[in-house]
Amino acid sequence: MACSSVEGTQFRIPNLIKGVQYQFRVCAENRYGVSEPLVSQMVIAKHQFRPPGPPGKPIVYNVTNDGMTIQWEKPIYDGGTPIQGYHVEKKEKNSIMWQKVNTHTVTGLTTNERYEFRVIARNAIGVISPPSNSSGLIVVRSENATPDAPGTPDATEVTGESITLSWTPPTSDGGNPVKSYILEKREKKTLRFYKVLTKKPIIECAHKVTNLTEDVEYEFRVMAVNDAGVGAPSNISIPIKAAEPKDIPCAPSVVCVSDSTNTSISLEWTKPVDDGGMEILGYIIEMIKGEETEWKRVNEELVAETNYKVTGLQTGAEYKFRVAAVNHIGRGEDQETPEHAQAIDRLTPPQVDIDATFKQTHILKAGGSVCLGIHFRGQPIPTCTWLKEEGEIGAMSEITTTDKYSSLSIENCSRNDTGKYTVNLENASGSKSLTFVVKVMDTPGPPQAVAFKEVSRGSVTLVWKPPLNDGGSRIYHYIVERREASRRTWQQCGAKCTQHLLMVQDLLEGVPYFFRVSAENQHGVGEAFELPDPVTATAEPASPKKLEILDTTDSSVSLGWLKPEHDGGSRIQCYTIEARPKGTDKWVVVGNTKNLIKPKETVAPVLVKEPHIEPAADLSDIANQLITCNSGKTFIIDVPISGRPTPKVTWKLEEMRLKSSDRVTIKVTKDRTSISVREAMRGDGGKYYLTLENAAGTRTFNVLSSDALLLLFLLSEPPKAQLDSKLLSETVMVRAGSDLVLDAAVGGRPDPKAFWSKGSRELEICEKYHLQYTPTKAMAIIKFCDRDDTGKYILTVRNVSGTKTAEVNVKVLGT
Repeated sequence: MACSSVEGTQFRIPNLIKGVQYQFRVCAENRYGVSEPLVSQMVIAKHQFRPPGPPGKPIVYNVTNDGMTIQWEKPIYDGGTPIQGYHVEKKEKNSIMWQKVNTHTVTGLTTNERYEFRVIARNAIGVISPPSNSSGLIVVRSENATPDAPGTPDATEVTGESITLSWTPPTSDGGNPVKSYILEKREKKTLRFYKVLTKKPIIECAHKVTNLTEDVEYEFRVMAVNDAGVGAPSNISIPIKAAEPKDIPCAPSVVCVSDSTNTSISLEWTKPVDDGGMEILGYIIEMIKGEETEWKRVNEELVAETNYKVTGLQTGAEYKFRVAAVNHIGRGEDQETPEHAQAIDRLTPPQVDIDATFKQTHILKAGGSVCLGIHFRGQPIPTCTWLKEEGEIGAMSEITTTDKYSSLSIENCSRNDTGKYTVNLENASGSKSLTFVVKVMDTPGPPQAVAFKEVSRGSVTLVWKPPLNDGGSRIYHYIVERREASRRTWQQCGAKCTQHLLMVQDLLEGVPYFFRVSAENQHGVGEAFELPDPVTATAEPASPKKLEILDTTDSSVSLGWLKPEHDGGSRIQCYTIEARPKGTDKWVVVGNTKNLIKPKETVAPVLVKEPHIEPAADLSDIANQLITCNSGKTFIIDVPISGRPTPKVTWKLEEMRLKSSDRVTIKVTKDRTSISVREAMRGDGGKYYLTLENAAGTRTFNVLSSDALLLLFLLSEPPKAQLDSKLLSETVMVRAGSDLVLDAAVGGRPDPKAFWSKGSRELEICEKYHLQYTPTKAMAIIKFCDRDDTGKYILTVRNVSGTKTAEVNVKVLGT
């Protein structure tokens, strides 16, 4: 074992034997034990330093009849330790043997012989580099020499990223014509020169050096080259800064009047095309009035923006203006307004300013955000309103409007935000409107008009219409699902349907089913339309609807009803009528509609007259003769009534007759009357009277048997949720296999509903979870915890006054 107490993720292992192969492994350990090891590949112990890279290609200059000087660049890579020295080697033209040269100045050479040279670097541990590239063959001639030094380079043109240099040729070319020049540069206050790289050799006594860093000072020197080699370098130039030439700025391109009032004129202008090579500090505005000739400065301090409002002017007077830019050098040239401007109120209709970034159509994915904005102008300042063509603007929208800009921002967009949005601008001079199109790529909305076309034994046929909103893309198909009324699980009915009709077969006879239909596009399955009532696929018809008593005599009664929703798969042949005496449970068949006779005329004339029945009110539905209501809420008194003809209804509170208003709504039908009071207050309590009047008489009813309606205003309290003290830590730790108790005190008025959930899933009673909820306590016990029980548990407490939540982070250890 190399070490058993490493805390970090790195460790240095000493005392290894050079050249021996090793393999290593690492294990993690906590208080519960040691993990499986992580094993490395085979590693050979060896020195970390490597040979340095080769030096640069040698350059030969100062060639004489018996010697020459060699220069080279150091290696780019030193092998991990500093370079300590170099070996210089030479080789004659027809030889294959390289010979070591002791000094950088090579002597003892034979006249008219050709030599080539190379250099080898050596670092601190004695490792040598590969040899450099060969210098090429160099001729040693007694009659030739390298050129003298050229003249000192001087700058003829300077910009922010280039300097153009020129120099004079050397006074002596060494006996051979100068073929080219080598130009070198360095930044001021540095020691090393670098060769200026060019695509072609420099043959003229001038060159433009590019790709320089702006505001950095450079020094240059130049060397001439002939057949004998590279001559001596010139004197170093003075430091030259790469910077744009400095001058005063030119005049602004355009100066115009953008607005005016009785006492002011607003100006706008564009920046100068040339700022003189320096930052614009601001602008000077001057004016002359009428036919005057003397310009007067308007602004005491420089204006940083490209617009300015000149105030304090004489109403109706004419003025002319000019603007000049200022930089560090000084004031630039002036630009005047093309004509005189008059200080009067301008009435201009609203106008929309559109630039290159303006978009009228916005397409985005669901959950994204969009900002519809316009820049506008007009005098007086236009009012701005936003409208949606079909429907209202969503609650997640925010409208921001200033004097010149208005925007509509929609966050977390959904399919309901798709549509056309119109912004209307209006002032006394006119109006302007602009329409934006927003298309949200989302799942489709629910299908429309889902209904049963046919119900038969073991099958039903459903029909529907396409969704109003297709989510921005074509609907691929529809999904029809069913579930038994006694179950919670939905099942898909057959394959996905591309039509607007589907027959669902193989249904259990006599079992009620719920159905729902949803559409699917490229973004997924949309919201489903669920039929509210179940249907039974059976051969028996459904029950008739809305049985009513039409008339009565001393020995008969006339009945009426609506036909069933479905006929069970075959035509209805007749209806059976049953009756039972009041106070008994036995129904007796008293007739059917199968043998209805054809109508025939009466023997004698009949007087058509509605029977007179005294008005009556049924107050039995008012439980305990008491109605309770929270302050600010709504209460309703609903009373069944009868009487023929239909009685006239009057409601009173104490002695005050009540009428429909903003808070009070009175409804009257043939057999019921109700009064609804919104935003109830203490003054709404008291005795409520109901008066019914028709041709048979007038009756007044005390709505409550105690002759008073009592409104009890309860002080509501928002819900509370207080976690047990053991659950208040940032993370609750529990060992695997043990039980976890999530306990909290709850409260509120009225009594709240509470439930525990993990993430978005509510916990349900099963072998795993034991749940107990009371008006004052909410407890969940998680049995035999394992790693799947790690996560966030949320307690939600809710009543009419609001919602309160509390969270517990749980981590199960030892799994």
